[in-house]
Amino acid sequence: MHMMVARPEQWVKPMAVAGANQYTFHLEATENPGALIKDIRENGMKVGLAIKPGTTVEYLAPWANQIDMALVMTVEPGFGGQKFMEDMMPKVHWLRTQFPSLDIEVDGGVGPDTVHKCAEPVGRSLSDILVRNFCKIG
Repeated sequence: MHMMVARPEQWVKPMAVAGANQYTFHLEATENPGALIKDIRENGMKVGLAIKPGTTVEYLAPWANQIDMALVMTVEPGFGGQKFMEDMMPKVHWLRTQFPSLDIEVDGGVGPDTVHKCAEPVGRSLSDILVRNFCKIG
């Protein structure tokens, strides 16, 4: 469950009760990531930690050994149809080299023309999880 919400703390218990097995929150949305990580674990879920394009990957680093997955946003969250931000890939590369066993997700603008940029190997593929959102109505 990727929670793009202002106060991720308030949704941990409801998501656990609803059967979520992983809870991913944006680092920028909480003042106490450590307490939130603990709460997620205590509610029986894996922990994912997301960073927006403007957030340095080093800001995520202190939490990397306490989480199951790091999510690097390759678009600004909340707006569909954006182009893949290739300049975010050094963050993915840095995470892969510093934390080789950490699952890494890339979300935003991933498609047939960009997927190869997410999978260039550094020991193993840069990204473990790729998110492609597309919806056409009518």
